[in-house]
Amino acid sequence: MKTKTDAADQGDIQLDTRGRRPAFFESAEVDALMTALLETMSQLWATRSQVRMLEQILLDKAIVTAEELERFELPEAQQEQDRQSMQAFFKDAFRAVGAEFQSVDNRQKEIDRFQAGKAAEEKH
Repeated sequence: MKTKTDAADQGDIQLDTRGRRPAFFESAEVDALMTALLETMSQLWATRSQVRMLEQILLDKAIVTAEELERFELPEAQQEQDRQSMQAFFKDAFRAVGAEFQSVDNRQKEIDRFQAGKAAEEKH
């Protein structure tokens, strides 16, 4: 007597090993977006937890004080390098989903123009 495993090993039957993703919304796109959002939230939580742990180690070992942590600012050159890294990160993320990327600076200019237009409308 053949078991399903024996039959599969001999190529007699096809097994579908791909699990179905549970659907919570009517749209597959919304489900995919929610999955991405939840994944991002879990990554953010893990990062926050790790930062809190590292800060506590620094404080416990008296490497820095709480006040030093609060007052610390990156040098301007490092801030610019981080901004550029963030732009590259977002550009790559938008490329992965097939969307056009808009830099933070361009987006801010667009927001500023919109707000200026709204303010002008309110005056009239």
